[in-house]
Amino acid sequence: MPHPHEDQVDAEDWEAFQHTERMADHWYWRPGHRPGRNYLTWYVVFDDQALRDHVAAHQKALADLDYLDPVPADGIHMTVQGVGFPDEVDPSTAARIGEQATARTADIEPFTLTVGPIAAYPGGTFLRAAPWRPVAEVRDRLRESIAAELGADQVPAEPARFKPHISVTYCNATPPAAEVVRRLATLRREVPLVEVPVTGVHLLELRREGHTYRWTSRHEVAFTGRHPSR
Repeated sequence: MPHPHEDQVDAEDWEAFQHTERMADHWYWRPGHRPGRNYLTWYVVFDDQALRDHVAAHQKALADLDYLDPVPADGIHMTVQGVGFPDEVDPSTAARIGEQATARTADIEPFTLTVGPIAAYPGGTFLRAAPWRPVAEVRDRLRESIAAELGADQVPAEPARFKPHISVTYCNATPPAAEVVRRLATLRREVPLVEVPVTGVHLLELRREGHTYRWTSRHEVAFTGRHPSR
C-alpha cells in the first residue's frame, strides 16, 4: 500500500543523509542519563520472524563495518514515547500510567506496518515504518496517560515531527559516512519491503548493557479494539 507522505519524507531525509560527512557516536550519555540509571519508556516490541530476518539481512550486509553495532534479534523495537526515570516515577505511579494507557487505547485495533527501506542518521541505521498515523495515535494516547498521572508539563518533550522507525544498527564512532551511504544505497534498491503486525505496546524499564539496550517489562497493552467492560 503506497504511503505518499512518508515516502516523500524518506526521500528528503535520504537526500540529506547522503551529504553527511561523518557518522556520530550514538552511545554518548544524554542529559539526565548516566551509568546505572535506567529509563521508563513505551516501546513496540517485535517478535516477528519475518522482521527478524529482514533486520538480519541488512545487518549482514553491514557486518564488516565494526563501528556499527547490530541490534540483537530479541531487542528489535520501535520507540514510541518516553516516560521518565524510575527514581522520579515510582512503581505505583508507573503502574497507574500503565492502567491509564490500557483504558485510553482500548478501542485501538491491531494494525500492520510496511517496514523499509533502510535509512540512516549520523548515529545509526534504521528501517522506515509506515503508515505513521496509527503509531502517532497510539503515541498521543500514551502521552495523555502520562499527563493524567504526572501532569501535562511533565510529559517528556519529543520531536514535533515524529517518524516511526525500527533501529538496525547504532554507531559507536565517528568515521566518514561515505561507506555507509554507499552500502545503504544498494540495500535501498535491492531489498524488498516487509509487512509487520503491531498488536500492542510495552512500558519498559530500559537499561544499557555495553552497546545494546536491554529492558524489563513493567506493563503490556494489547490492542483489541474492544472496551474492557464489553
